[in-house]
Amino acid sequence: MKKVIYENVADQKSAAKRPPVERTLSHNEVPENLKEFAKGRSFYIRTYGCQANLRDEEIMAGYLTAAGFARTQDPRKASLAIINTCAVRENAEEKVYGEIGSYKINKQKDKDFMLVLAGCVMDENNVAQSLMETYPWISLVIGTHDVTRLNELLSKALEKKASIVSVRSFASEVVENLPSVRSNPFQAFVNISYGCDKFCTYCIVPYTRGRERSRKMEDIVKECEELVSQGYKQITLLGQNVNSYGLDFQDGTTFAMLLEAVAKTGIPHLRFLTSYPTQFTEEMIHVMATYPNIDHWLHFPVQSGSSKVLKKMGRRYSREEYLDVVSRIKKAIPDIALTTDIIVGFPYETEEDFQQTLSLCEEVGYSSAFTFIYSPRSGTPAANWEQIPPEVSHERFLRLKEKIDECTAKSSAECLGKTYTVLVDGPSKRNAEVLSGYAPNGKLINFKGPSYLTGCFVQVKIKESHVYSLVGELAEDPLIAKARDVSFQMHCDPLLKEYLKLDQAVQNDPEIKSLGEALLEKKKKLALAFGDDISYPNAKREYEEVLQKIRNHPLLHNRDALREQVEQTLLQIRDSIR
Repeated sequence: MKKVIYENVADQKSAAKRPPVERTLSHNEVPENLKEFAKGRSFYIRTYGCQANLRDEEIMAGYLTAAGFARTQDPRKASLAIINTCAVRENAEEKVYGEIGSYKINKQKDKDFMLVLAGCVMDENNVAQSLMETYPWISLVIGTHDVTRLNELLSKALEKKASIVSVRSFASEVVENLPSVRSNPFQAFVNISYGCDKFCTYCIVPYTRGRERSRKMEDIVKECEELVSQGYKQITLLGQNVNSYGLDFQDGTTFAMLLEAVAKTGIPHLRFLTSYPTQFTEEMIHVMATYPNIDHWLHFPVQSGSSKVLKKMGRRYSREEYLDVVSRIKKAIPDIALTTDIIVGFPYETEEDFQQTLSLCEEVGYSSAFTFIYSPRSGTPAANWEQIPPEVSHERFLRLKEKIDECTAKSSAECLGKTYTVLVDGPSKRNAEVLSGYAPNGKLINFKGPSYLTGCFVQVKIKESHVYSLVGELAEDPLIAKARDVSFQMHCDPLLKEYLKLDQAVQNDPEIKSLGEALLEKKKKLALAFGDDISYPNAKREYEEVLQKIRNHPLLHNRDALREQVEQTLLQIRDSIR
């Protein structure tokens, strides 16, 4: 049986601790034995769960790419596979166990095959130990706090010829300078904080991702500025509770301040996930209402419409407080689209409590909602309470779904006849002639159009409502939309930006302007002297002296040195729109 080295194992009690936070840079050097192993090999990553897990996937892909692995979309062709797990819902865990078993085939075909398990499930008590006993083809188990050690731990597994388990119960650092392979060339996720301090009685996140740790504002803004300079068109700021951002600094830093700073980077579309109701301040409302590039869409989890159930859930607000915040947001931003999360069948929920949830949905008028039947998570307080019978929970879930369908249909119908700016995700999997994308209000819109509009902003007029999606038609010439996108990309291209900056400096430089005027005078003098054997040589010499000064000017020299590279870039842009 393969040797197993346990560096760290999960301890959910320790996960609730708040250690001092160290801010550090990622060590991106790749161990030599891992470089050698990666040659000619490919990796595959399967991610379950939320946007935070998707962002972890991008970082792990960055580490593996830096090591020399290529990426494959076929798990059977992978020499290294990562299953990135989610612990929020029980059925997500069940899927993972089935997938682990499927990789036995890879190990039988390739004795050097490596399977890595990552994500929130690994941070639960005794999970890693149980998995190692059941599935001997697992090479590495890491928790959410060990993603930045991926290459180091893979190297150790190769060196020791052993399986490694490293699941730290809490993180004592915030790491910057992380390698990353973005999964989308025009939409990006940006972490602003990690962990959660709320400890809702049903939720395992504080035990798997630790206590709240904010990134420094300057590091976040720098990352966003780099994304803008690379031509990204949408940024989503991520945190378990984004509006708790900065509280751990204890220096007055707020999420509203960060949101405004990122909006000022010029990113065309800005979103954020997820907000905690009673921490949604007037300052945040004001910033959202002020900056047009912040989408008028807000995911605003309520979980229950009953104050009694909310108290049992450990949510720090009542029904009335939640509705008050919603009212203030709608007053400042009348066209705001609100989505939410709702749990039914929570312990001690009565029919009266459930009816209050239904009435709250009616009162708020959600654009859509993620609805869940409560499932106990081991290690959380609510898992030990008296549970609602499954048949009762399921029946309530169906009634809730019916109510949410009504709300969604109403909000979708209100979109009919309106024209929206849509960022095109790409062609539909079912029909290559149909494109899809999301409007600023979060609505999914399908419409016919050429595939070259992928990644472009286009104007789409809504013609039909299918409740959870809308059908529209292009309200502009697709070539005009593509040309506008090319212009946007040109202004974002670092080389073109540098050339335009130099060109502007040339035009504004007083010395160059003076030399230009002098050259014009010398040119006139040269023309008048043409044919005069005595004055012409002297006029020509004076003209050439000024011309040489212009050619030797550093600003002009630098601009002209870039010209050839710029011309090549413009030719590539031309070819991209043929």
